[in-house]
Amino acid sequence: MGRQLKFVAGIAIILGTVGFLVWTAVDQTKMYMITVSEFLGAGEAYANSTVRIAGKVAPGSMKWTAETRELEFTVIDMAGQPGEVRVHYTGLLPDMFAEDRNVVVEGPYSKASPFEARAVLTSCPSKYQAEDGKPS
Repeated sequence: MGRQLKFVAGIAIILGTVGFLVWTAVDQTKMYMITVSEFLGAGEAYANSTVRIAGKVAPGSMKWTAETRELEFTVIDMAGQPGEVRVHYTGLLPDMFAEDRNVVVEGPYSKASPFEARAVLTSCPSKYQAEDGKPS
């Protein structure tokens, strides 16, 4: 009976440890995607945490410095709600990145302005169009 009890206790410890590690990993990496209006309306709720903000690149807002690979741009709400988030990003941009395109910016939020993005993600357009503007 003693040997069986040790075996069950060992399995319980292993399962408990694995469960704790999985829970910790998920807790540290989970991020909700929020809209620009949700982000601006939350006030201090996202301070000192990593957030993903979904929006659209405002036309005429991009300032790209090729030598340093730095980009500043403004993200506006996709649904047309008021408000905007100024974003600073250093690094390579996705091929599909352009003005008036849907974008997700991810990074740690502090009260500093602009928002310092670690990652910039874009989505493909729902319809591809030829250069003459007609669907291809």
